[in-house]
Amino acid sequence: MRKVEQELPTNVRERDGKYSYRYRVPATKFVDGKEVKSSKEKESPRFDTIQEAVDFGILIQAQKIQKKLKHTEGLTVSNWSKTWLKQYILEREPTGNTIKSRKYGLGVLLAQFGGFDLTEVTPSLYQDFLYKMKEKGKSRSTITTVHTAASLMYEHARRNGLIKMDPTEDAVIPREKKPNRKRGEKKHVLPKFLEKDELKTFLQLCRFMLTSNYWVLFVVLAYTGLRISEAAGLQWEDIDMKRRTIDVNKQLYGTSVRNYSFIPPKNEQSERIVSFGDTVAKALELLKEWQREERLSAKSLNPKDDFVFWCPSLPGYPVAVTSIGNIMRTVLEKADLPTSLTPHSLRHTHVSLLASNPRVGLPEIQARIGHKSNSKVTELIYLHVTKQRQIEIADDFEWAINH
Repeated sequence: MRKVEQELPTNVRERDGKYSYRYRVPATKFVDGKEVKSSKEKESPRFDTIQEAVDFGILIQAQKIQKKLKHTEGLTVSNWSKTWLKQYILEREPTGNTIKSRKYGLGVLLAQFGGFDLTEVTPSLYQDFLYKMKEKGKSRSTITTVHTAASLMYEHARRNGLIKMDPTEDAVIPREKKPNRKRGEKKHVLPKFLEKDELKTFLQLCRFMLTSNYWVLFVVLAYTGLRISEAAGLQWEDIDMKRRTIDVNKQLYGTSVRNYSFIPPKNEQSERIVSFGDTVAKALELLKEWQREERLSAKSLNPKDDFVFWCPSLPGYPVAVTSIGNIMRTVLEKADLPTSLTPHSLRHTHVSLLASNPRVGLPEIQARIGHKSNSKVTELIYLHVTKQRQIEIADDFEWAINH
């Protein structure tokens, strides 16, 4: 007698006495880093009974309704890294240096995992990857750079529902053993800065050797502790001459004087209000007068942005940040001062002179120059300048306990 074929429920298939459930899911293909939407047919595992296949189908349909069902095809680490980097730049608008750092980190990651599907990189594989970098002699900072790029990329993939598990989430960056100090070797290298008399000499020579534009720039750097990119990005609307404050809310970024843009300050602490005194106020007034005279003789003028500091050959355009070091070096050489000093050294000089005032504490200095509270550079200069006061504390304690 012939066996009567049983009518199967929708989407259930029978093969060799086993039952499976076929279904279509939304799919995403990644071609050259671009996301392409499609759909893909999939099949459940084989079950012993029809009901088990039907039950599986019910779960699938529920996931479809909740939009939890998704299939990714060709989603390799390499393909996703291209998509992520584009979206990361759009979302965060990072600086050029940050983008370079992310690209470097991705490059190292892709050399190891580029051909893997995104889901194939397990926590164990990723942790072993970090360990091997240390074994190859990579510094902790380099490993951290790679890990930062990888964790940002994987976190974004999870946020987009492409993966359920982030293999970088609980990874441990191997510690770097610090070598023992050699005999006579100092614990830290003190940043370079000018002493008070040296700064006065430097600024006096700037007054006679340079245009008002550059002289005032060096005065502002020395008397406020601004970064060179912060000073170069200043507009007159950022300066309140009545209250004598500078609103530091951006920095200049660009590959040339004409091709410039504004980017956010270096970090959250860098966005700040900096006060200034008589010296800076008088210098800025002289600069305004200089600009008024320059406007009269200029053949062309940048019509926008109203910069405080101009490029000498292109009035109204910002100063070329990369040229300031050479200008400073010329004056330092004339003053018989170390030519290894840079515009950033004036920021360190500002810290050292503030630290020499007993009424000014470390937190106040850090807030003024926009440094984090754990800044080692600022702390190092502060402790160096105040070391005599630290020694005298013992005598102060003796006096306190005996009176």
